[in-house]
Amino acid sequence: MTVQVLERKLKPFQEPVKSAILKWLLLHLPPQPITNKKMHRDYAGAVSTLIRELERGSIRGAERKAVEKYLASTVPFIEEYEKKEFKPKPSTPEGVLRFLMEQNDLNQYDLAEDLGGQPVVSDILRGKRKLTREHIERLSERFHISPSSFYPSPA
Repeated sequence: MTVQVLERKLKPFQEPVKSAILKWLLLHLPPQPITNKKMHRDYAGAVSTLIRELERGSIRGAERKAVEKYLASTVPFIEEYEKKEFKPKPSTPEGVLRFLMEQNDLNQYDLAEDLGGQPVVSDILRGKRKLTREHIERLSERFHISPSSFYPSPA
């Protein structure tokens, strides 16, 4: 089947695109499944720009409706890609400790007394040494969290 024949068969279903913005978007960034990081970056950047311009009020009237329609058809593809590609990684006891240190603006020396010296803290953070039950009890008390926070979460 030639392109001309297909165009003629599909013509009755065609909705005219009057919006210049929508024509550009459909030509350069048509709504479609996101398949790689570059494509995600491009679509996410375009969507962010469009949302920002809508919030500023610089897109009005029919153009606004066209952009909103485009966003409604494109954002689900971005969300689907992000759900698949950016799954949270299971936490590790070392990761929890590192997070708590960052959140409380602490360094290895600040925890040395609780864990048995700075070299021990360093070994734990590098994964060369595991947190003991005693370490976990002290850290739980210090940070006012449940000891279960230091046990790996299921994948």
